[in-house]
Amino acid sequence: MPTKRAPTSSNATFNGVEFDVAFSFDYPATWTVTNTGPPNQEGGPFVVSNESGAEIASLHLQPQFSAYPCERVCGDMAVSYLGEVPGQGMLGDKTYVIQTKAMDLTSRKDLQKANRWEDNVRLIVGVVGNPSTAQQEDPSHFTTLAGIDVPSNSSPLRPIIFAAYRHFETMTEAKAYTSSNEHAQIQEMMRSLMATAVTGTPTTTATPTGPH
Repeated sequence: MPTKRAPTSSNATFNGVEFDVAFSFDYPATWTVTNTGPPNQEGGPFVVSNESGAEIASLHLQPQFSAYPCERVCGDMAVSYLGEVPGQGMLGDKTYVIQTKAMDLTSRKDLQKANRWEDNVRLIVGVVGNPSTAQQEDPSHFTTLAGIDVPSNSSPLRPIIFAAYRHFETMTEAKAYTSSNEHAQIQEMMRSLMATAVTGTPTTTATPTGPH
């Protein structure tokens, strides 16, 4: 069973309680984590930024699963899987992996525009509860997803989206990114994610601690 990796002297730890989920993850001490959600709204998104202030990744806890059909320009496109590493934490009693995947829309400028892509290729690094290698996905649903069981009759599974998005001109550039130090740092940060269900009505908190 995976166990949480011991933080190093160059890490800080972010702790939060949102809805009925307590969670934490380690991140480089030179980075920052900010709750960018509206006041009095639970779930985040919690944006992780580097020392220059650029967004690295974000974590979003949602109240329930919502599956919306594509209502814009739609069409399943090929997915390239570029790597997978196991998580070192747990989501309740469930394991997870960190998956890296990419989609190339060079030939579909209409899909790029409809889904607000910044370039031809979108790469995603994210926490996945049930690893899949679907050969095609619709760009409007191209993301990663995990969940945690909670003691709720109305929504017994809380979705967790902890992901990083990058855009490149070519798939070759996207594949090269997976050898970068930043990609390795993102993987290590996401691998440390721990989440547990809490009972009662918790007070919403989200605090960084460290470095340690």
